[in-house]
Amino acid sequence: MRLFYIVLPVLAILVRALPVHAQSVQEIPNAMSAHTVFIIVITAAFLTWAASFSLYALKERTNKQKERQILGTLREKILDELAEVETAREAGAISEGRYKNRFKTLRGDLSRVIDKLRTLAPVKKKHARG
Repeated sequence: MRLFYIVLPVLAILVRALPVHAQSVQEIPNAMSAHTVFIIVITAAFLTWAASFSLYALKERTNKQKERQILGTLREKILDELAEVETAREAGAISEGRYKNRFKTLRGDLSRVIDKLRTLAPVKKKHARG
């Protein structure tokens, strides 16, 4: 009978601790909440980096295309000047010394422009043969 007096209050306390009889529901802390926040922050940082990288690559490609166009136009102008100098020499409008100096400088300019164009040329991908 003494056991009954000890067990009954313990059972009453346990029954009151059940969620049905509890006056306020206690929330259990989520152990993954910090992990979830970390994953969200890392994902946002990666997406920000990927967006900035693609914008940078697009900017570089656009700049190279513009520079290629400018160098192409410059190459055409130099070739036109070379043709004019050659025509002027054949017509006798300029002296032989002046022709040689001008022709030499234009050839050097053309060489530098072509070298720059080669460095800016897009790299062609090699296709795997199967």
